[in-house]
Amino acid sequence: MILSKYDWGRACRFFPGFKNSPGVIRLAWELCDLYREEFGCAYPTRETLAANLGAPEESISRWLREMSEAGALTCLPIGRLPPEIREQIGRNAKRAQVYLLHFAWAIDVLQYREETISDRRVQKVTTLPPFKSEGGEVATPKGGVAVTSEGGRAATLIPYSDTLEDTLKEKGAPNGSNLGAYTRERKGQAA
Repeated sequence: MILSKYDWGRACRFFPGFKNSPGVIRLAWELCDLYREEFGCAYPTRETLAANLGAPEESISRWLREMSEAGALTCLPIGRLPPEIREQIGRNAKRAQVYLLHFAWAIDVLQYREETISDRRVQKVTTLPPFKSEGGEVATPKGGVAVTSEGGRAATLIPYSDTLEDTLKEKGAPNGSNLGAYTRERKGQAA
């Protein structure tokens, strides 16, 4: 999997450790914009970052430290880069730093994001009129949960792996019974 600098920025935006630090997210996107693939780093000064984000340099330092401690990036003295890259960058000040984005960290965070999203799958919802099986119980599938609405209608939450038809056959419901099935969807998500 090859990630772009913007995938790294998305990982920063999602990372749970940064959710209470909007400054870190803003800084991450600024570093994305300033990252140069040909050098493998971003190399703005803290003064430039502070001016671009309208934040004090102390905040920039704190946000960089948070990102570094989380494993999102490494702050490296520019003197540790090969001389030809330092020459192309055009900075040789002893205190100057470059910022290496950790794409392996981003892969881990984005995979965790995908797992989290798949764990939150929308469940099918069936609405049942007051229907009772021969034993007098409401038909509920394996792994499903029966709930009652304010209007007295019963609803059953069914995992995606089960279908209403399978559940009704299992409970002995007559063919053509007056039962409806509906899918609850999130905005912008098709069934």
